Amino acid sequence: MRPTRLLVTMTALCLALSGGAARRGPAAEGPAGVVAVEPPGWFAGDAHVHRGIGCSRADAKEMLTPAELLEAMQPNRLNVVAVLADMGNGEIRYAEKDLPLISGRDDAASRLGRLLHWDAEWHFDPRGVTFERKAIGGHLILLGLEHGETLFREYTYPVFEWAKRQNAVPGFAELPVEVALGSAAFVMEDVRGSDTAIHAYYRLLNCGFRPGLVASTDYPCNFLEPLGTLLTYVQIPDRQLTYRKWIEGIAQGRTVVSRNGHNEFLDLRVNGTASPGDELRLEGQGTVRVELGWSSVKPLKGRVELVRNGAVVATREGSASPGSPLKLETTLDFAESGWLAARRMSQRGHETHTGAVFVTVGGAPVRSSVADADFFARWIDNLIRQTSPGGAWSEFLSKDRDAALDRYRQARAVYERIAAEARSAKRGGP
Repeated sequence: MRPTRLLVTMTALCLALSGGAARRGPAAEGPAGVVAVEPPGWFAGDAHVHRGIGCSRADAKEMLTPAELLEAMQPNRLNVVAVLADMGNGEIRYAEKDLPLISGRDDAASRLGRLLHWDAEWHFDPRGVTFERKAIGGHLILLGLEHGETLFREYTYPVFEWAKRQNAVPGFAELPVEVALGSAAFVMEDVRGSDTAIHAYYRLLNCGFRPGLVASTDYPCNFLEPLGTLLTYVQIPDRQLTYRKWIEGIAQGRTVVSRNGHNEFLDLRVNGTASPGDELRLEGQGTVRVELGWSSVKPLKGRVELVRNGAVVATREGSASPGSPLKLETTLDFAESGWLAARRMSQRGHETHTGAVFVTVGGAPVRSSVADADFFARWIDNLIRQTSPGGAWSEFLSKDRDAALDRYRQARAVYERIAAEARSAKRGGP
């Protein structure tokens, strides 16, 4: 099932929330002579940027202006930046100046091919802070809001519901719980990134879920590295860029992420036309043809890998340079439903990674790993144990414990069912 069916069902408001008419444009203008690495219809952006004072800008005197943010988009030739107000416990100061700017419309400073849009991040960190109000569940990135406000809840589901009532695209918190129950739209890696988010993404895909994959900087909490040092390319099929289409592309899984700025791209095609976020349907066991191209704005050496259900099934080492992509082509047999993705690897892990292409065999859901479903069931068991009376985290659920525990148990039951279905599939049926 697509994340849009799980999360974003009110499509009639798309144009209204996009900030007006479509803004068509090529990739954002860059230095003279730089050729876009991404095909037409892909747009690069940073979905996690703050303009306020905090983190590595703790000593700054002024908040960044829209004009300064637009200027900061140029080094990595970004088409989109989501500027996030702090809805939470004040890690980024002066949220009261940012929250009123959330309107569902692009900032007035936006121009053709370069969009600034105001949205929000929610978190009340439970450890390492002196703030009075604290909550578990991580950080929520809420994209596509109509308005913002400071909102405290002891667990994350009420915040997801608040965002969804605005037709927003939320993600990145209490990960296995809210993906299983249909509230979280995407998995995000940020700051400098790591393979941790990727491994969580693989596990969720192996359980049959289809979250989007996003990379963003969390500027200025990224040691002041440029906007778009981590970025997300989003495919918009009609090539008409709006913020609403960009964030819905995230929810639909039509992404390629980069930890190397706007310098390289992976073009994954299955059976000639299917790209990240797409689904191929086979009536029965069959073969698919895979084509992968790694392109770069400058000479680079590295290794590209094709991943099926979390395991590398094809690889090629070589170099990519402007006009000379490194290509990998192969065919793969699918006897049961699964997924494919591609990545470019270096010594620190993935530098670039595509969203998944799904291959559905005989209409069956992906049930490719008993171990991954069991992993999430155990993860939620620990969450329930720690948040129950007497648990190490019980203090964070003084008011909403029953509602939160009920949510956790529902999610655990989903993963237990998926594990049972995966075991049955491995045995050849019930």
